[in-house]
Amino acid sequence: MSKTANAGAIGARRAWLGVGAPVIALVAMIIALAVFAFWSVARDQDQGFERNSSRLVSSGLEGRARMMGAVGLDYANWDAAFENVSVRWNQRWIDASFYSSVADQMVLFRQSGAVRYSWASDAYKAYESEMAAAIAQAGAQLPNLRRLARAPTPGETVAHTYARFGDNLLIIAVMPITREDDAARIAYNPLRGYDYLAVVKIIDAAGFAQANRSMSIEDFHFIAPNAALGDNMISLPVTTPAGTNVGNLVWRNAHPGTAAFQDRIWLVVVGLLCIGALTLLITRDLVYRQIRAMAGAEAMLEASRVKSEFLAKVGHQLRTPLDGIIGYAEIIQEETDSPEARNDAERILTAARHLNVLLNDILDQSRLDSERISVKREVLPVVGMVAEVHGLMRPTARIAGVNLTVQPSAAANYVVADHVRLRQCLLNLIGNAIKFAPRGNVSIKTRLQQREGGDMVVFDIVDDGIGIAKAEQQHLFQPFSHANAQVAEIYGGSGLGLSIARDLARAMGGDISVSSELGEGATFSLSVPVASPRALKVA
Repeated sequence: MSKTANAGAIGARRAWLGVGAPVIALVAMIIALAVFAFWSVARDQDQGFERNSSRLVSSGLEGRARMMGAVGLDYANWDAAFENVSVRWNQRWIDASFYSSVADQMVLFRQSGAVRYSWASDAYKAYESEMAAAIAQAGAQLPNLRRLARAPTPGETVAHTYARFGDNLLIIAVMPITREDDAARIAYNPLRGYDYLAVVKIIDAAGFAQANRSMSIEDFHFIAPNAALGDNMISLPVTTPAGTNVGNLVWRNAHPGTAAFQDRIWLVVVGLLCIGALTLLITRDLVYRQIRAMAGAEAMLEASRVKSEFLAKVGHQLRTPLDGIIGYAEIIQEETDSPEARNDAERILTAARHLNVLLNDILDQSRLDSERISVKREVLPVVGMVAEVHGLMRPTARIAGVNLTVQPSAAANYVVADHVRLRQCLLNLIGNAIKFAPRGNVSIKTRLQQREGGDMVVFDIVDDGIGIAKAEQQHLFQPFSHANAQVAEIYGGSGLGLSIARDLARAMGGDISVSSELGEGATFSLSVPVASPRALKVA
């Protein structure tokens, strides 16, 4: 396998590990979180069903007990009943008066639990006496039974209790037989005790079946206190006021949340899996695109590196013969007496030196591209640098008819930069200004600029030349580029100067920017870090 193919395979694996694996993990986590969230909702619904159904059954039980109490008060809180039951026993009147179309059984009993009278509906005639005894015993066991007659209001004379008869639940309302007048009822204190009326509602198999339908629950029934519960059953203990458990009301736990969860979770999981699969397909496409982009970028970087190495090697190979050409041309120019030979030697020198400049630019660009160029950190006086470049560029400006001036700032004293590279940047910017402002004015200005990250000394190279259009300024600092084709044709140049200058400025911790309008000249600003007091002390 070739190095390129092997690198591609390694890149693909890295891309999948870096992108594909996290996406798969994210999809799996989303599915797990979704399942957990639905399961939590289902569990909450199940718990809500248990609470609500228990509350519903308990409310129904209490409602039946209150209804029996309301029915019994019509009989117990009645002067005629008091006269014919408690004052003197009138069997005929009692038989004619103590029956009901609402209650299932009515029992008159003494505080001792002895049954004095019983009435039962036709459905329960066969068990009337046995149930009457159980009802009287349950009523006699009520706490504070004797005090019921002295309650402030008739409604407070009613007490409720429960009893079990086989598989039937007996809901019992107990109240004393009293006078209708509250004062007379409270003042009465019989020596032999009160007579009590128990009004009973019997919940049998038919009653539980009806409750199933009315409360929307299943398998509702009554069991003994010690009977085992079946699977998925909810239990509600039925206790007397004395705390005795007479049995348990039980019904099936429908688990509505779990049932819905089991029915629908697969649709959710399948939907999430489809989304996950679609995500993976999109991720796969994105990963492959990323791999291709990375491969292309790596190929471009490799090509750039190879190109830079090639240019560096070729440049070094060309420099030796070029130096020889310049040397021989200078010898010919110095030693010949022929004017024509001197002119030819001058043309050779001009062309060779121009070629040398281009060669140096190409070598600098290749070093910058391969990041092999190094810059020194030297403390340099701003005034000295300005004077140096002004002296170097003054002959060139004189030949071009350009008025080159200097306007230094007293606030800009010292900078930290590479002397050679800073001079190279300034010479490049001043040379461009002279080139594009023939017969015009070029000014070298300095100023101190305060910035949050550190103060800068800015060298402003200002000319009143042809200027640069806004749309063309973005291309100025790209290698081998000009503002436009017309400028390149008229003024020439390799298109590397500004690119190299900006890269060198940034390598020294500064930058180069441009401000210009077409036909109104241009200002190139080179910023370099100010020398700190510590750097000045070390220097």
